[in-house]
Amino acid sequence: MDFALFKKINDARMNYREMEDATVVSSYRNVGCGDGYRIYLKIENEKILDASYTTTGCGFGIVALAMATEIAKGKTVEEAEKLTEEDIEKAFEFPERRKNYPQSAIAALRLALQDYKEGKGISKDKRITGTKALQMLKENGHLRNCELSSIILEKQNLDGVDFSGSNLHNAFLQNNSFENANFEGANLRGAFLNGCNLKNANFKGADLRWAKLTNANLENADFTDALYDIGTRVDAKNLHIFEKMKKVGKDLYLSKELV
Repeated sequence: MDFALFKKINDARMNYREMEDATVVSSYRNVGCGDGYRIYLKIENEKILDASYTTTGCGFGIVALAMATEIAKGKTVEEAEKLTEEDIEKAFEFPERRKNYPQSAIAALRLALQDYKEGKGISKDKRITGTKALQMLKENGHLRNCELSSIILEKQNLDGVDFSGSNLHNAFLQNNSFENANFEGANLRGAFLNGCNLKNANFKGADLRWAKLTNANLENADFTDALYDIGTRVDAKNLHIFEKMKKVGKDLYLSKELV
C-alpha cells in the first residue's frame, strides 16, 4: 500500500464535492459498514464530462470513491459500466482487509450509471444543496417542514434552528452543532449525525431508524417517542436514550457493536 498516495488523496479529498449541474445524482449505502455514498455524474452525448462524490465514510472510502470517479471521467457510459475494482487498484492498491472499499465504490458508480439510464436517482426538485439550505435559513429564519432529503451540511453552527417536520431522510449532517435545535417530528431515517453537538436538542417523535449518532454529544437531548430500529447506532454510553424511544423492527444491535 502506498501510504503517501493514500494520505495525499485523503487529505485533498479529490473529487469530494456536490455538483450543482449533475445529470444524475445517485445514493448508495455500503452495507458492510453502513457508510452512505453519493455519486454525481455530468453526462453529455453519453460521455462522462465530470464525476464527484460525497460520503460519510472513512479514509479508505474516500480514496476508493476518489479513484472511481477519477477513472470514470472522460469515458462513455458504456465504458464506465465495464470498470471494476481492479481498475481502481491499478493506481492504488488497497490492503487485503480493505478490498471491500473499491468493490463498494464500483458498485456505487454502476448504480449511478444505471440510475442515469433508467431516469432514476435523486430527482432535480429534491436536490437541495447545503448552500441552498443555508440561503433558505437566512431568508426564512427556520428550516421547518422543508424537503431536505439527502442534504449535505457539515461543520456548521445550526444551534437553535427549527427543523421540525422536515424530511431529512439520508441527510449527511456530520460534525455540526445543533445545540437546542428542534427536530420534533422530523424524518431523520438513515441520517448521519456522527460527531454532532446535539445538546438539549428536541427529537420528540422523530424517525431515527437507521440513523447514526456515534461520537455525538447527546446531553439532555429529548428522544421521547422517537423511532429507532436495529440500524440506529449510538455510543455505548448513550444506550439510555432508547428507554424513551419506540422500537421498530427486530433486535437492537449488541452494545459492543454500537461503539
